[in-house]
Amino acid sequence: MSRGGWLVRWVLLPALVVAAGFLAWWTFRTTQDLRRLDKASIIESTLLLAREKVDRAEQQIIAADNAVFHLVDPDDLDELALHWAESAERTSPSVRSVLVLDERSRVVRHISRAPERDAAAFRQFFLRSVLPLLQLEQDAPDAHRHLHRVVEGRPTFVSVISREINGRRHSIVLEGDLAYIRQSLLPSLFDEPSGRSRFNVVDEDGRLVVGRPLAGGDFVVSLRFSSTLYGWRLSAEPQKAEEIAARSRRRPVYDLVLVGLSLLVLVAGVLFLAFAARNEQRLNRLKSDFIATVSHELKTPLSLIRMFGEMLDSNRQLPEERRKQYLKIIVRESERLTALIENVLDFARVERGKASYEFHRNNLRDVVLHTVDLFRSRLDRDKPAILVEAPSTVPDSELDEQALQLLLFNLLDNALKYAPDGERVVVRLRHEGVRFSIEVQDEGPGIDEVDTRRVFERFYRGRRARDNGARGSGIGLALVQHIARAHGGDVAVRNATPRGAVFTVALPIREPRDDDRR
Repeated sequence: MSRGGWLVRWVLLPALVVAAGFLAWWTFRTTQDLRRLDKASIIESTLLLAREKVDRAEQQIIAADNAVFHLVDPDDLDELALHWAESAERTSPSVRSVLVLDERSRVVRHISRAPERDAAAFRQFFLRSVLPLLQLEQDAPDAHRHLHRVVEGRPTFVSVISREINGRRHSIVLEGDLAYIRQSLLPSLFDEPSGRSRFNVVDEDGRLVVGRPLAGGDFVVSLRFSSTLYGWRLSAEPQKAEEIAARSRRRPVYDLVLVGLSLLVLVAGVLFLAFAARNEQRLNRLKSDFIATVSHELKTPLSLIRMFGEMLDSNRQLPEERRKQYLKIIVRESERLTALIENVLDFARVERGKASYEFHRNNLRDVVLHTVDLFRSRLDRDKPAILVEAPSTVPDSELDEQALQLLLFNLLDNALKYAPDGERVVVRLRHEGVRFSIEVQDEGPGIDEVDTRRVFERFYRGRRARDNGARGSGIGLALVQHIARAHGGDVAVRNATPRGAVFTVALPIREPRDDDRR
């Protein structure tokens, strides 16, 4: 293995795998952090909105309480009844009744907007059950506080303030109108343009007091009324809460899919790099084999040409028959050398992408017959016979005559490598509808199944060719495929029965142009 291949396999690829794993972990962690930040941002904005709603509700309740407190004058309680009755609906709708208590916590005046019977019932309930809970004697002057709890199964909300006037202490207790707060005050603060509120209020047991159940899931925030209705909690959800919650549930799946796809791409890239490195290594090995093979292929005819040339030069008294034999060998090896060099040059042009073809009106039957005759002239007498099977006439087509001659030369040369002496090579030309097919069949050992898929690769030589030491550069069949595809066709190979191999070139018939002449 080359140093570059070793570095790719044992250094670069493991580094890429580690980097891919780290990147996948970092991406997943980043998406999780972003999701948490996104969720925290939504919750924080919803919490701010909920706090604003709570503050507004408590400010309105406290403002109503203060409006009543300012009207109370212990020395003129009749004036309180008169003025509060006139302004209660406007200034203190959340207050249902007012109780003024002296320093001994005795009720000196009770003014109520409720029916007389309900007012009397509340007064008895207050004296019996609520007043002991207030512990008015412990209040500092002007300390405004609230009591909100369930007393004897009855929801109770009162506001209390203690004052000293002219050395006398008195307390003012306001009965809160929970029905008004539930039905008017809170709903007015929570109204939404869409008509669907994003808020509700629940009591200490989690029962709905105002609003509807919220579907925001993890995005629902809850905030207690800290100063007034502290037995209740306000819950809020963001706009499009259901969609946000559903997206939040789907997002981990999307993140995992995204990370998985990213990791898959990285792994695919690593595998592709490994494949490319392996393929490059194999190609380099094939190129090395190609150079060695071509060198050998060039050396053999050159050695023969030189040897027989020296023999002719040194022994001028050779019999005429021997002299002609030597000259024939020199000519044959020169043609073989020329063909090899032409193959290499043609292949080099293909590799550089500079191969060009000149298409003209030609008759494929004439091209095949002429090429076979030229090839026969290069054979020794003991070589296998080349038979041609072709229809008497075929239509003209646009093709490159020289390129197809090179194609057929390479197929015939390949067939003769494996055709035993005394056997034959058959060339068949067929006209099938809008296509031509050229078959070259030998009677050799055939091709291994694994090699049938690779024999057209550049520099590749089949196992039997390598084992038998058959001559060849590994570029002839690659040129055949390139020429066939340049004509709009292709080439394939199969094993014949009972033996041998058949190479089939399929070419479309290209209608000649009217101005094209042979």
